[in-house]
Amino acid sequence: RYEEAENDCTQALLLDASYSKAFARRGAARVALGKLKEAMQDFEAVLKLEPGNKQAINELSKIRNELAEREQQTHQEYPAVLIKETEIKNIVKLIDNPLQVKSTKPLRRIAIEEVDDDTPNSDLPSTPTSVDNWRNSATVETTASLDQDDQLTTMDIPKAKHLKIEEISDTSPLQLPASVKGSSSVLHSSSPVNKQKEKEIKRSFRSDSQVPAIPANSFQLEADFRKLKDCPENMYLYLKQIEPSLYPKLFQKSLDPDLFNQILKILHDFYIEKEEPSLILEILQRLSELKRFDMAIMFMSGSEKKIAQALFNHVNHMGLKDTSVKELEKKYSIFS
Repeated sequence: RYEEAENDCTQALLLDASYSKAFARRGAARVALGKLKEAMQDFEAVLKLEPGNKQAINELSKIRNELAEREQQTHQEYPAVLIKETEIKNIVKLIDNPLQVKSTKPLRRIAIEEVDDDTPNSDLPSTPTSVDNWRNSATVETTASLDQDDQLTTMDIPKAKHLKIEEISDTSPLQLPASVKGSSSVLHSSSPVNKQKEKEIKRSFRSDSQVPAIPANSFQLEADFRKLKDCPENMYLYLKQIEPSLYPKLFQKSLDPDLFNQILKILHDFYIEKEEPSLILEILQRLSELKRFDMAIMFMSGSEKKIAQALFNHVNHMGLKDTSVKELEKKYSIFS
């Protein structure tokens, strides 16, 4: 379970390295898996994106205390001369297995050759056969460890300053094409009517140019929603181009509660006025068939439940009320 959560968050961060929520979730998963140093890096990334984040500060404090306790136990377990971590790893411990577990093969003597620790190749085996074996094992370990986390470490963890620049660029003056510039230059800025027309031209151009393509998965959908959060109309146009039949493929892993409630809000704010009620009903039905839908319903707030209630009221008012709609209302915890 925790490994799946770690992999999901890594996928999300590969798409959007400024997603602090994914860093926090992956850090919590890594703590549960015992990967404390990696978890500490994730929570430090959260603080770079959101300075003062209480969850990240608390988790970092817990991790550092646990690492300090482990280090203290290590120093108590081994002699004082073996303080270095590399030396502790190289200690050969006696294996005292029960009789039924012990090997039945005859014992043989192995010659031990002392090697100076200061030589650069002290960790490499000496015989040709063992060198080949060591190379093969190193190749396998390198291939196995080259996973998505390693791909992510090649990225520079963004800072809050970078996020500010991105926000400014979203609201910076729009460069209009020549055709639009020509039409707007005719308008006189002194006239309120002309100003309104100019705003409409800019808005229409912005809507057409800033709607991303259909996402390949839910992580991309969530990243696109964050980019479009300041323009609800574009969020509506973006969602409209996704056929409801694609939802099972889009949300293969699970349905994120925040993403679920964003979709319901778009349905309420735009679909009721601009789309057919049958389309709203189909989207509600498709969402109810996704994994972890019940969990998304459990986390709904009072205001979010009112949005769902308004959607079903609209569907019923338009004459689509039947047994299947009543069953769907129960799935959404709406009892009329």
